[in-house]
Amino acid sequence: MTRTALALNHVAAGEKTSGPATRRAFTAAAQTPRFKGRIVPKTFAKKAAKFLTHDGVALFDNPDALLICTFKRDNALCEPEPRVTAPRQYDCRPGCGNTVRTDTHARLLRERADEIDKLATHTPEPIGKRLPTNAGQLRATADAHNAAAHPAEP
Repeated sequence: MTRTALALNHVAAGEKTSGPATRRAFTAAAQTPRFKGRIVPKTFAKKAAKFLTHDGVALFDNPDALLICTFKRDNALCEPEPRVTAPRQYDCRPGCGNTVRTDTHARLLRERADEIDKLATHTPEPIGKRLPTNAGQLRATADAHNAAAHPAEP
């Protein structure tokens, strides 16, 4: 099971979601055909990517940014290359219209902020002074999720 599928299972179990692409993500998840797997040749990767992109929408788990990207090129702030069907995972930007977060993502953001705070106490300046700012931004993102989160619609 993919991490995106796992996140959607958490939502089905009652976790709340937030983000501008929440409705689009669940619509895509409900309507996109399922890839059930098979033994395939190396050339199948492009065909699989096209199959998994339905109506210009594909769901990507981004464990580094702690969110799900409901990738739609028109909304992407990561500026993907032409004809690419995936976001730039390492260029995920705040305020992107493709983002979805779950309660688990918010909890993990807070855990990461705590780890950064601990690291800051043992890091020399000037980096040691900047790390708490980063931790605060992660907590602010988690707070924004908590303020805007709502249960999934049936």
